[in-house]
Amino acid sequence: MDKRFFLALVLTAIVIVATPLLFPSASRRPVGPVPADSTRQVPPAADTDVPRVTSSVQTAPIAEARFDSSVSIRNAAPVETTTVRTKRSTYTFSSRGAAPISVVLDSYPSRRPMAAGSRAELVQPRGTLARYRLALGRDTVALDTVSMRLVQHDTAGVPSLVYAGDVAGHTVQIGYTFVPDSFLVRVTGSVAAAPTGSALLIDLPRTLRSNEPDTLDDIGHLAVSYRRRSEVKSVGFGKLDTAEVRTETGPLDWAAARNKYFLVAYRATQKQPFSSLQMHGLPRKDKVAAEASATVSEPLSSGGTATFDIYAGPQDFERLQRLGADLDQVNPYGGWLQGVVQPFATIVMKALLWMKRTTQLNYGWVLVLFGVLIRLALWPLNQGAMRTSMKMQRLQPELQAIQKKYSDDPKRQQEAIMKVYKDHGMSPLSPLMGCLPMLLPMPILFALYFVFQNTIEFRGVSFLWLPDISLKDPFYITPLLMGVSMFVMSWIGMKGAPPNPQAKMMTYMMPVMLTVLFLNFASGLNLYYAVQNIAALPQQWLLARERAQAGPTPVATVSGPSPTVKRRS
Repeated sequence: MDKRFFLALVLTAIVIVATPLLFPSASRRPVGPVPADSTRQVPPAADTDVPRVTSSVQTAPIAEARFDSSVSIRNAAPVETTTVRTKRSTYTFSSRGAAPISVVLDSYPSRRPMAAGSRAELVQPRGTLARYRLALGRDTVALDTVSMRLVQHDTAGVPSLVYAGDVAGHTVQIGYTFVPDSFLVRVTGSVAAAPTGSALLIDLPRTLRSNEPDTLDDIGHLAVSYRRRSEVKSVGFGKLDTAEVRTETGPLDWAAARNKYFLVAYRATQKQPFSSLQMHGLPRKDKVAAEASATVSEPLSSGGTATFDIYAGPQDFERLQRLGADLDQVNPYGGWLQGVVQPFATIVMKALLWMKRTTQLNYGWVLVLFGVLIRLALWPLNQGAMRTSMKMQRLQPELQAIQKKYSDDPKRQQEAIMKVYKDHGMSPLSPLMGCLPMLLPMPILFALYFVFQNTIEFRGVSFLWLPDISLKDPFYITPLLMGVSMFVMSWIGMKGAPPNPQAKMMTYMMPVMLTVLFLNFASGLNLYYAVQNIAALPQQWLLARERAQAGPTPVATVSGPSPTVKRRS
């Protein structure tokens, strides 16, 4: 195995080492206690697209509040909550501000410690899914200071809720329509006789509840994402200043609060995009940014209306792609390298999902099959690259002899080297072309690093002894298998090659180093890499055999008018 192959291995190691350094997870500091779960468990919904609506009344009065202006409203009316059960989710709405205050995803289990059997809930207890404010001229009124009444349960057979109330002398209506078999709710607001320049302000959730076993890792993924002028951006909660408001001007297609696997997104209509997004950090507990404030503004139309969609659900790749507007990139891969990583990640995701649909296999077997297919696809390129490497290895003594002989005459040296290349049907680019196929799998491996960190399709998927391929192997079998297979591949590749102390050292060092680095990576990623190595063993063995049959490497001498080449005895 020559130096170019080891260069490829070193570059692979650099990528693996650099990835966690360039894109670190959140600092693993303990956070404060999580409030007890005060949300009652709702029985699973029937397999129907028609929501079921139930209501209850809370008698606690609403305290006086002031928001952004001199307008304050005291209202002691009882608060009525309404529960809507759809095929996929259970929503709870409050008459206080006509706002959705919680959503439970009935098809996704929570994996929080001590939460076995419950379903994923996106909003913390006593939190809100959305909070509305109306900017009416110089005054801004928080709707959650106003008690509104439920005036309609459906419209012409279409499942919906409509709230109405009086806000600062204006009749206000907020309506919700539930899109069948989806996580979408369409929202329509109207304000009678709204002053020119009025707007509906929508506050995103301050945080999303963690439903994962590694709560700190989930908190580390909390961010505000948005799309402006066809460009998707994401700002982590930890990067938002608590003392300064960050403003992004529109038009904005959507804005979302998201964590590792779930999101709450507000999608504007094409006719009424959001005009701005304001964000700032909130006080932290133990230096962990677990909360942030974000608000989008939608100008009211000339008729005093505003429309938008709420998507509260999983970061399901295909579902988000169908929604359009690049919502599938709400959790962009690669950070500042997104332009390079995201295309590969998208290709990999599409390929894996297609294989899953086509074969109906477990995702673990899909990864095994994917690793083998990648190796088979690269077989011809690797074959040519390794044979080129063998030729270069045999040419090295002759090239070194030329370099020594014409060390004081660069022109003649270059001419002699070009003649050697030509005589052997090669070019000066042959060394580079020999390394390139070995580097081709690296972008896929790089993309898979992010895919396994953020893709909900792998969440909770068990395979053989692995309880979850999106988490590390609890028994460390897959990283050890990856390291052993890498060592065997390198050892076979060295058979028949000239003695090289550095190469021998790398044969032992690289597998150990990568095994340590991969110990806490997703077990599915380790599985894929191990399969790649094992699938490459037959080709490596055949080429080692071919090298042995070609005989020993020649040794060049520089005596005489021209270099002479002798066989190594």
